[in-house]
Amino acid sequence: MPNMLVLRPGDANEVVEAYKIILQHTHGPSTLVLTRQAMPTFDRTKYAPASGVAKALTFSQMPLAGNPDVILMGSGSEVSLCVEAGEKLNAAGIKTRVVSMPSWELFERQDAAYKESVLPASVSARVSVEMASTFGWERYTGPKAR
Repeated sequence: MPNMLVLRPGDANEVVEAYKIILQHTHGPSTLVLTRQAMPTFDRTKYAPASGVAKALTFSQMPLAGNPDVILMGSGSEVSLCVEAGEKLNAAGIKTRVVSMPSWELFERQDAAYKESVLPASVSARVSVEMASTFGWERYTGPKAR
């Protein structure tokens, strides 16, 4: 659908920010996709602020010094799975960046420098977590991803 803005937030904090974005989206329809599942609300003193939804994603874990070894990406209820896996990988010494990407449309509107800061081209170990289908994620995971 032309000009459709889709937002699939990863926790209650992201829902609030997504709702604000939808109220400002006046040049087309918006869809707020929520889950029926119980989801955790992330402690935003431990994780990055949900205000990053305006740029289409938030780092569910604070950025690491330098580039990560692996990037885990998801939206909606899959974000909590990414966060749990990221915490285990980081504890095992594997530098992991977890990215909540509630809106591909908003991410695509960002400049190249921002996109590179989130998804560095030098990091080819990228995993998308999506229930039932990986359709669409290949543009962010790349040819070596799973």
